[in-house]
Order: sequence, then C-alpha cells, then structure tokens
Amino acid sequence: MPHRIRLLFILALCFVFLPVLRASQQSDAAKASVFPSISTYSLDKAKVTLPADFEAKVNLLLISFEPEQTKDIDTWMPLAQALQHMNFQFRYYKIPVSSQENLIYRWWDSSSLRSVETDPETWHWIIPLYINKNDFRRSLNIPNEKEIVIALVDKTGQVIWKTSGRLTGDKKASLEAAVAAATHLQ
Repeated sequence: MPHRIRLLFILALCFVFLPVLRASQQSDAAKASVFPSISTYSLDKAKVTLPADFEAKVNLLLISFEPEQTKDIDTWMPLAQALQHMNFQFRYYKIPVSSQENLIYRWWDSSSLRSVETDPETWHWIIPLYINKNDFRRSLNIPNEKEIVIALVDKTGQVIWKTSGRLTGDKKASLEAAVAAATHLQ
C-alpha cells in the first residue's frame, strides 16, 4: 500500500507542477527571442534598420524561407489586413528570408518580388532579407525552414507571440488576444 500512495503522490505532483514548468519554459523561450538588428532595403528601395524601423507598437512578421511558402503566408493576409485597419498601433510586414547572395542575385530576386507584388503601395511593407539564415533562425528560436513563422514583436524586436504554419481558428484567436493585450498596455 505505501508504494501505491507514493506513486499516486508523485503522479499528483507531476500533474500540478508539469504545466507550471512548461509554461515557464515557454515564457523563457519567448523572452529569449529577439529580432536581430539588420540593415536592408524594402521592396520600395527604402533603407531600413530592423527592428528600430518597425513602425508600430506591435508588428506582425510574416516570415517565409522558400518561394513556395507564399501560399501559406496568403492564409494570414486577410487577418493581418483586418487587424491593421482596426488598430493604429499594429502593422504587418512580409519578410522573405534568403541566404546571403551576391548583389546581382539580390537585385534579380527583389525585382522578381516586385513583379509578383504588383501594387507599389505594398512594397514598403515587404522586406526581403539576404542574411545568414541559421543565425537568423537561432535569434528567433526557429527550429527549421519547413514552415512559415508568424511572429508578433514590439518596437524593440522582442517577440511577444509566435507560431508557425498556415492560419487556423485557434491561431487566429490567439493572435487577436495577443494583439489586444499588447496594444492596450500602457
């Protein structure tokens, strides 16, 4: 009998403290994620230094690593646009990430992006990065390039909320709550 009681006690402790430990670890991981300082150009050829030049109190970063991931980014666009229209403290950015390449490749790739995004009004909000992808992923705690990453960051680049993959109902509700909480804090 004492063995069963001890086992039940250990299981009870696991059920009580495991969620607390897991939440603490997730919180620590989010705190450790900061958008790295990068100087680059948006598609409208304006020089930007990120995260300093993010224009809103909270900024949604739609990060892709492969051209085929555009269709997954597109699932987030109606929500990103709606949040931006409803909240002046919110801005979204598309951030396609590529490896460091030579100047000719970067020119060709950016020109190709402009031909796909035919509305010049959107070019300011599309910021291609030509960087060391591994260092970039490490700074944001992104394990791989298999899925898009959606990150909500503050003006300093601190990650407030993050997910990956296509938009789902749960992700939508979670993002809306995170934006509401972040924009209503003084």
